[in-house]
Amino acid sequence: MERGSKEKPSIKLRPVQELYNPASRLTIRPKTSGLYIHEPHIVYAEAYGIGLVMDIFKPISNPNGYGIIDVVSNGWFSDRHQLIQHIGLGVYDVLCSQGYSVFALSPGSIQVFNGMQMIRNVQAGIQYIVSHAEQFNIDKNRLGIMGISAGGHLAINALFQETKFTGRLPIEKKPYYKNIPAIALFCAPTDLLSLYSLTSLPFDVKDILKRLARKKTFLDEELNQNKNELETNLINLSPIYFQMEKVETPPSILLFHGTKDMMVPFLQSENFYKKIKTLQWDGELIIKQNAPHIWKDMSTDFDYSGKWFLKRLIKIQ
Repeated sequence: MERGSKEKPSIKLRPVQELYNPASRLTIRPKTSGLYIHEPHIVYAEAYGIGLVMDIFKPISNPNGYGIIDVVSNGWFSDRHQLIQHIGLGVYDVLCSQGYSVFALSPGSIQVFNGMQMIRNVQAGIQYIVSHAEQFNIDKNRLGIMGISAGGHLAINALFQETKFTGRLPIEKKPYYKNIPAIALFCAPTDLLSLYSLTSLPFDVKDILKRLARKKTFLDEELNQNKNELETNLINLSPIYFQMEKVETPPSILLFHGTKDMMVPFLQSENFYKKIKTLQWDGELIIKQNAPHIWKDMSTDFDYSGKWFLKRLIKIQ
Protein backbone atom coordinates (compact mmCIF):
# COMPACT_ATOMS: atom_id res chain seq x y z
CA MET A 1 0.00 0.00 0.00
CA GLU A 2 1.38 3.41 -0.90
CA ARG A 3 1.89 6.00 1.77
CA GLY A 4 -0.88 8.50 1.95
CA SER A 5 -3.43 6.07 0.53
CA LYS A 6 -6.87 6.39 2.08
CA GLU A 7 -7.53 2.69 1.65
CA LYS A 8 -7.52 0.89 4.97
CA PRO A 9 -5.29 -2.19 5.39
CA SER A 10 -7.14 -5.49 5.16
CA ILE A 11 -5.66 -6.64 8.48
CA LYS A 12 -5.27 -4.22 11.37
CA LEU A 13 -2.99 -4.46 14.33
CA ARG A 14 -5.18 -5.58 17.18
CA PRO A 15 -4.62 -6.37 20.83
CA VAL A 16 -4.67 -10.07 21.68
CA GLN A 17 -4.82 -11.32 25.22
CA GLU A 18 -1.90 -13.63 25.92
CA LEU A 19 -2.23 -15.78 29.01
CA TYR A 20 0.57 -16.91 31.34
CA ASN A 21 3.07 -14.34 30.07
CA PRO A 22 3.11 -10.53 30.23
CA ALA A 23 4.17 -10.05 26.60
CA SER A 24 0.64 -8.91 25.70
CA ARG A 25 1.33 -5.75 27.72
CA LEU A 26 4.23 -4.80 25.47
CA THR A 27 3.74 -2.65 22.39
CA ILE A 28 5.08 -4.23 19.22
CA ARG A 29 6.81 -1.53 17.22
CA PRO A 30 9.29 -1.58 14.36
CA LYS A 31 12.85 -0.73 15.32
CA THR A 32 12.88 1.69 12.39
CA SER A 33 9.47 2.99 11.31
CA GLY A 34 8.17 3.00 7.76
CA LEU A 35 9.87 -0.16 6.44
CA TYR A 36 7.07 -2.70 6.56
CA ILE A 37 3.40 -3.45 7.03
CA HIS A 38 2.84 -5.86 9.91
CA GLU A 39 0.01 -8.39 9.67
CA PRO A 40 -0.16 -10.25 13.02
CA HIS A 41 -1.67 -13.51 14.22
CA ILE A 42 -2.33 -15.32 10.94
CA VAL A 43 -3.49 -18.83 11.87
CA TYR A 44 -1.77 -21.35 9.58
CA ALA A 45 -2.76 -24.60 11.34
CA GLU A 46 -4.36 -26.04 14.44
CA ALA A 47 -2.99 -28.68 16.80
CA TYR A 48 -4.59 -29.96 20.02
CA GLY A 49 -7.20 -27.23 19.56
CA ILE A 50 -4.43 -24.59 19.62
CA GLY A 51 -4.16 -22.14 16.77
CA LEU A 52 -0.61 -21.95 15.37
CA VAL A 53 0.16 -18.45 14.17
CA MET A 54 2.57 -16.49 12.04
CA ASP A 55 3.10 -12.75 11.68
CA ILE A 56 3.75 -11.39 8.20
CA PHE A 57 6.02 -8.40 7.57
CA LYS A 58 5.59 -6.94 4.08
CA PRO A 59 7.99 -4.37 2.62
CA ILE A 60 6.41 -0.97 2.03
CA SER A 61 8.57 -0.25 -1.01
CA ASN A 62 10.45 -2.19 -3.70
CA PRO A 63 9.35 -5.78 -2.97
CA ASN A 64 11.72 -8.26 -4.59
CA GLY A 65 9.22 -11.12 -4.90
CA TYR A 66 11.03 -13.42 -2.46
CA GLY A 67 9.90 -14.68 0.94
CA ILE A 68 11.96 -15.49 4.03
CA ILE A 69 10.55 -17.72 6.77
CA ASP A 70 11.81 -16.83 10.24
CA VAL A 71 11.15 -19.65 12.72
CA VAL A 72 10.68 -17.87 16.04
CA SER A 73 11.70 -20.03 18.99
CA ASN A 74 13.98 -19.60 21.99
CA GLY A 75 14.70 -22.66 24.11
CA TRP A 76 11.97 -24.35 22.04
CA PHE A 77 9.51 -21.83 23.46
CA SER A 78 7.63 -19.41 21.26
CA ASP A 79 5.42 -16.44 22.16
CA ARG A 80 5.21 -12.66 21.74
CA HIS A 81 8.39 -12.25 23.80
CA GLN A 82 10.41 -14.10 21.19
CA LEU A 83 8.79 -12.16 18.34
CA ILE A 84 9.47 -8.86 20.10
CA GLN A 85 13.11 -9.88 20.52
CA HIS A 86 13.40 -10.49 16.78
CA ILE A 87 11.80 -7.11 16.10
CA GLY A 88 14.20 -5.44 18.50
CA LEU A 89 17.21 -7.18 16.94
CA GLY A 90 16.15 -5.76 13.57
CA VAL A 91 15.31 -8.95 11.67
CA TYR A 92 12.27 -7.51 9.90
CA ASP A 93 13.59 -3.98 9.47
CA VAL A 94 16.64 -5.24 7.63
CA LEU A 95 15.02 -7.90 5.46
CA CYS A 96 11.97 -5.81 4.55
CA SER A 97 14.24 -2.89 3.64
CA GLN A 98 15.88 -5.30 1.18
CA GLY A 99 12.48 -6.11 -0.35
CA TYR A 100 11.68 -9.45 1.28
CA SER A 101 8.32 -10.49 2.67
CA VAL A 102 9.10 -12.13 6.00
CA PHE A 103 6.96 -14.79 7.65
CA ALA A 104 7.60 -14.96 11.41
CA LEU A 105 6.40 -18.46 12.14
CA SER A 106 5.62 -19.65 15.66
CA PRO A 107 6.03 -23.45 15.94
CA GLY A 108 4.44 -23.73 19.39
CA SER A 109 6.20 -24.35 22.68
CA ILE A 110 7.81 -27.22 24.52
CA GLN A 111 5.17 -27.09 27.28
CA VAL A 112 2.69 -28.53 24.77
CA PHE A 113 4.63 -30.06 21.87
CA ASN A 114 7.63 -32.35 21.69
CA GLY A 115 10.46 -31.73 19.25
CA MET A 116 9.08 -33.75 16.34
CA GLN A 117 5.66 -32.17 16.72
CA MET A 118 7.17 -28.65 16.57
CA ILE A 119 9.04 -29.71 13.43
CA ARG A 120 5.72 -30.85 11.92
CA ASN A 121 4.24 -27.49 12.91
CA VAL A 122 6.99 -25.70 10.97
CA GLN A 123 6.31 -27.97 7.99
CA ALA A 124 2.62 -27.06 8.18
CA GLY A 125 3.61 -23.38 8.14
CA ILE A 126 5.81 -23.92 5.08
CA GLN A 127 2.95 -25.74 3.36
CA TYR A 128 0.63 -22.80 4.12
CA ILE A 129 3.09 -20.25 2.74
CA VAL A 130 3.82 -22.27 -0.41
CA SER A 131 0.09 -22.83 -0.99
CA HIS A 132 -0.64 -19.10 -0.66
CA ALA A 133 2.46 -17.83 -2.44
CA GLU A 134 0.47 -16.15 -5.21
CA GLN A 135 -1.61 -14.29 -2.62
CA PHE A 136 1.58 -13.17 -0.89
CA ASN A 137 3.18 -12.13 -4.23
CA ILE A 138 6.23 -14.33 -3.73
CA ASP A 139 7.87 -17.15 -5.68
CA LYS A 140 6.92 -20.45 -4.01
CA ASN A 141 10.06 -22.18 -5.28
CA ARG A 142 12.51 -19.48 -4.16
CA LEU A 143 12.04 -19.16 -0.44
CA GLY A 144 14.65 -18.77 2.26
CA ILE A 145 14.40 -19.92 5.85
CA MET A 146 16.23 -18.76 8.97
CA GLY A 147 16.17 -19.19 12.71
CA ILE A 148 17.98 -18.02 15.81
CA SER A 149 18.96 -20.67 18.38
CA ALA A 150 16.14 -23.25 18.75
CA GLY A 151 14.37 -21.60 15.81
CA GLY A 152 17.31 -22.53 13.60
CA HIS A 153 17.26 -26.10 14.90
CA LEU A 154 13.56 -26.46 14.02
CA ALA A 155 14.00 -24.73 10.66
CA ILE A 156 16.63 -27.10 9.30
CA ASN A 157 14.84 -30.13 10.75
CA ALA A 158 11.66 -29.11 8.91
CA LEU A 159 13.52 -29.28 5.60
CA PHE A 160 15.23 -32.63 6.07
CA GLN A 161 12.88 -34.67 8.23
CA GLU A 162 10.30 -36.79 6.42
CA THR A 163 7.87 -34.37 4.82
CA LYS A 164 4.36 -34.37 6.24
CA PHE A 165 1.55 -32.79 4.24
CA THR A 166 -1.64 -31.88 6.06
CA GLY A 167 -5.16 -30.85 5.18
CA ARG A 168 -6.33 -30.05 1.69
CA LEU A 169 -3.99 -27.23 0.80
CA PRO A 170 -2.90 -27.60 -2.84
CA ILE A 171 0.82 -28.27 -2.95
CA GLU A 172 3.22 -30.40 -4.96
CA LYS A 173 4.44 -33.15 -2.66
CA LYS A 174 8.21 -32.85 -2.65
CA PRO A 175 10.90 -32.29 0.01
CA TYR A 176 10.67 -28.75 1.34
CA TYR A 177 14.32 -28.03 0.60
CA LYS A 178 13.28 -27.92 -3.07
CA ASN A 179 11.07 -24.91 -2.26
CA ILE A 180 13.66 -23.51 0.14
CA PRO A 181 17.15 -23.63 -1.39
CA ALA A 182 18.81 -21.36 1.19
CA ILE A 183 19.07 -21.59 4.98
CA ALA A 184 20.59 -19.17 7.51
CA LEU A 185 21.16 -20.43 11.04
CA PHE A 186 22.22 -18.25 13.98
CA CYS A 187 23.79 -20.04 16.98
CA ALA A 188 21.62 -23.09 16.32
CA PRO A 189 22.08 -26.47 18.07
CA THR A 190 22.80 -29.25 15.57
CA ASP A 191 23.88 -32.13 17.84
CA LEU A 192 21.47 -32.58 20.72
CA LEU A 193 23.17 -35.75 21.93
CA SER A 194 26.45 -33.98 22.64
CA LEU A 195 24.55 -31.02 24.09
CA TYR A 196 22.81 -33.38 26.50
CA SER A 197 26.17 -34.68 27.72
CA LEU A 198 27.40 -31.23 28.81
CA THR A 199 27.34 -30.25 32.47
CA SER A 200 28.66 -26.70 32.27
CA LEU A 201 25.64 -24.94 30.77
CA PRO A 202 23.90 -22.25 32.87
CA PHE A 203 20.46 -23.88 32.68
CA ASP A 204 18.90 -27.27 33.12
CA VAL A 205 19.65 -28.48 29.61
CA LYS A 206 18.92 -32.11 30.47
CA ASP A 207 15.34 -31.33 31.47
CA ILE A 208 14.74 -29.25 28.34
CA LEU A 209 16.14 -31.92 26.04
CA LYS A 210 14.21 -34.67 27.81
CA ARG A 211 11.02 -32.73 27.16
CA LEU A 212 12.05 -32.15 23.57
CA ALA A 213 12.68 -35.87 23.04
CA ARG A 214 9.61 -37.13 24.93
CA LYS A 215 7.25 -39.48 23.17
CA LYS A 216 4.08 -37.64 22.24
CA THR A 217 2.55 -35.03 24.51
CA PHE A 218 3.09 -32.82 27.53
CA LEU A 219 2.49 -35.61 30.03
CA ASP A 220 5.27 -35.75 32.62
CA GLU A 221 5.28 -39.54 32.75
CA GLU A 222 6.48 -39.61 29.14
CA LEU A 223 9.76 -38.05 30.27
CA ASN A 224 10.76 -41.38 31.81
CA GLN A 225 12.65 -42.86 28.86
CA ASN A 226 15.51 -45.29 29.23
CA LYS A 227 18.97 -44.15 28.18
CA ASN A 228 18.96 -45.88 24.78
CA GLU A 229 15.52 -44.54 23.88
CA LEU A 230 16.43 -40.99 24.91
CA GLU A 231 19.70 -41.02 22.98
CA THR A 232 17.95 -42.40 19.88
CA ASN A 233 15.34 -39.66 20.03
CA LEU A 234 18.00 -36.96 20.47
CA ILE A 235 19.92 -38.33 17.46
CA ASN A 236 16.73 -38.32 15.38
CA LEU A 237 16.30 -34.60 16.18
CA SER A 238 19.92 -33.69 15.41
CA PRO A 239 20.77 -32.30 11.94
CA ILE A 240 24.39 -33.46 12.16
CA TYR A 241 23.19 -37.09 11.99
CA PHE A 242 20.95 -36.61 8.95
CA GLN A 243 21.75 -38.76 5.92
CA MET A 244 22.59 -35.64 3.95
CA GLU A 245 24.63 -37.53 1.36
CA LYS A 246 21.31 -38.76 -0.07
CA VAL A 247 20.10 -35.23 -0.85
CA GLU A 248 20.16 -34.75 -4.62
CA THR A 249 19.82 -30.96 -4.71
CA PRO A 250 21.33 -29.71 -1.44
CA PRO A 251 20.43 -26.23 -0.22
CA SER A 252 22.99 -23.56 0.59
CA ILE A 253 23.62 -23.15 4.33
CA LEU A 254 24.90 -20.04 6.11
CA LEU A 255 25.95 -20.36 9.76
CA PHE A 256 26.65 -17.68 12.37
CA HIS A 257 27.99 -18.47 15.84
CA GLY A 258 29.73 -16.67 18.68
CA THR A 259 32.90 -18.18 20.12
CA LYS A 260 31.82 -17.23 23.68
CA ASP A 261 28.36 -18.78 23.43
CA MET A 262 27.61 -20.29 26.84
CA MET A 263 24.18 -21.61 25.85
CA VAL A 264 24.87 -23.41 22.57
CA PRO A 265 28.61 -24.10 22.21
CA PHE A 266 30.39 -22.82 19.09
CA LEU A 267 31.33 -26.43 18.23
CA GLN A 268 27.70 -27.08 17.34
CA SER A 269 28.04 -24.91 14.23
CA GLU A 270 31.70 -25.63 13.58
CA ASN A 271 31.19 -29.40 13.42
CA PHE A 272 28.08 -29.08 11.28
CA TYR A 273 29.95 -26.79 8.89
CA LYS A 274 32.73 -29.39 8.57
CA LYS A 275 30.13 -31.99 7.64
CA ILE A 276 28.49 -29.94 4.87
CA LYS A 277 31.89 -29.02 3.44
CA THR A 278 32.89 -32.70 3.44
CA LEU A 279 29.79 -33.29 1.33
CA GLN A 280 30.86 -30.36 -0.89
CA TRP A 281 27.67 -28.41 -0.20
CA ASP A 282 27.55 -24.66 -0.63
CA GLY A 283 28.13 -23.47 2.93
CA GLU A 284 29.66 -20.65 4.92
CA LEU A 285 30.46 -20.22 8.61
CA ILE A 286 30.65 -16.67 9.99
CA ILE A 287 32.62 -16.76 13.24
CA LYS A 288 31.65 -14.04 15.72
CA GLN A 289 34.76 -13.67 17.84
CA ASN A 290 34.04 -13.36 21.59
CA ALA A 291 30.29 -13.02 20.91
CA PRO A 292 27.78 -14.55 23.37
CA HIS A 293 24.68 -16.51 22.44
CA ILE A 294 22.84 -13.41 21.19
CA TRP A 295 24.95 -10.40 20.21
CA LYS A 296 23.80 -6.78 20.03
CA ASP A 297 24.91 -5.98 16.48
CA MET A 298 23.10 -8.90 14.85
CA SER A 299 21.42 -6.50 12.41
CA THR A 300 24.66 -6.35 10.41
CA ASP A 301 24.52 -10.13 10.07
CA PHE A 302 20.87 -9.99 9.01
CA ASP A 303 21.96 -7.53 6.33
CA TYR A 304 24.64 -9.94 5.15
CA SER A 305 22.12 -12.81 5.24
CA GLY A 306 19.64 -10.92 3.09
CA LYS A 307 22.27 -10.26 0.43
CA TRP A 308 23.45 -13.87 0.69
CA PHE A 309 19.87 -15.13 0.25
CA LEU A 310 19.40 -12.98 -2.85
CA LYS A 311 22.48 -14.36 -4.59
CA ARG A 312 21.24 -17.92 -4.07
CA LEU A 313 17.58 -17.30 -4.93
CA ILE A 314 18.07 -15.39 -8.17
CA LYS A 315 20.16 -18.18 -9.68
CA ILE A 316 17.44 -20.84 -9.19
CA GLN A 317 16.04 -21.85 -12.58
